Amino acid sequence: MDETKNWHGLYQELARVVGPKATKKLCVYFGGSQISFPKRLWDQQKEATAIRQAYNQGVSVVTLAREHNYSSRTIRRILAKPEA
Repeated sequence: MDETKNWHGLYQELARVVGPKATKKLCVYFGGSQISFPKRLWDQQKEATAIRQAYNQGVSVVTLAREHNYSSRTIRRILAKPEA
């Protein structure tokens, strides 16, 4: 029998993504909390730093845009901003 059959829908979906064992751990650790996941995995400042470093090492704007899932215009904006 599927152990997730009687779980809340959210936990069933999570179990499909990360597995039942990880879902149980997340439930114990975060149970009762509301969690919001940002769309982007990287921290904005750290990603900008990584983009600048790669650009300074000769990686093209087009390649950076593809690797970071941004437009070339956004990469140019990041590069134009002074480092924080």
